[in-house]
Amino acid sequence: MKKNQDRIEELNALLKGLLKGKQKKALLDELQKDAELFDMFYLLQKMAEIAPNRPDLLQAASKKLSKTLYKDFLKEQASSKIQIGVQVFDSSLLPLPKGVRPAAVDTRQLKYQLGQSVVELSIYPVTIDSVEIIGQINGLKKNQKLSVTAETKSRTQRTSIDEFCLFRFERVAVGDCRLLFSSENIKESIIELSL
Repeated sequence: MKKNQDRIEELNALLKGLLKGKQKKALLDELQKDAELFDMFYLLQKMAEIAPNRPDLLQAASKKLSKTLYKDFLKEQASSKIQIGVQVFDSSLLPLPKGVRPAAVDTRQLKYQLGQSVVELSIYPVTIDSVEIIGQINGLKKNQKLSVTAETKSRTQRTSIDEFCLFRFERVAVGDCRLLFSSENIKESIIELSL
C-alpha cells in the first residue's frame, strides 16, 4: 500500500514540476509504457484542474481512492467463486470545483468495475438513516436477465434490471451494504459499499 501512495506522490511531484533530469525522464518513459500508471496520472491531472490551489485535498482524495481500489483489487484476485466489484470512482472524495454550490440534496456518485461490466451508482439521502440507490450496469449482453439484491444488517431487498440496465432501491439503511448481482448463466458478483 505504501508503494501505491509513493507512486501518487511521485506523480503529483511531476504535475507540480518538482521532478528534474533523470528522475523526470524515467517517470515520463514509464508513463508511456504503463497504461494503468498513465490513467492514474491523467486522473490526477484532471483533479488538479478542478482544484489547482488545494493540492492537499487532491492528494488526500487520490490516496483514499487508491487505497480502496487496491483493497478491492486484492479481494477480487483472492476470490475464485465470486466476482468482487472494484471501486474506481467515489465523488465524495473529491473537492467541489470553485464556484460550484452543492445540490440541495447531498448526492454521491460511485463507479465499480465488475468483471467486463461497469456499475454506476447514484446515492440519494431519503431520511437520516436511509438512502435511495439508483444504478446502471454498462457492458451487459443484450437481453441478459439479471437480478440485484441489496443486503444490510436489517433488511434484504431484491429487484431486477430493466431494459435500460437500470435498477433502483427506494430505501436502504445507512451503513454497510452488499449488492449481489446474479443470473442463471453468470458467476455471482458482489459490490461492497458503505452508505
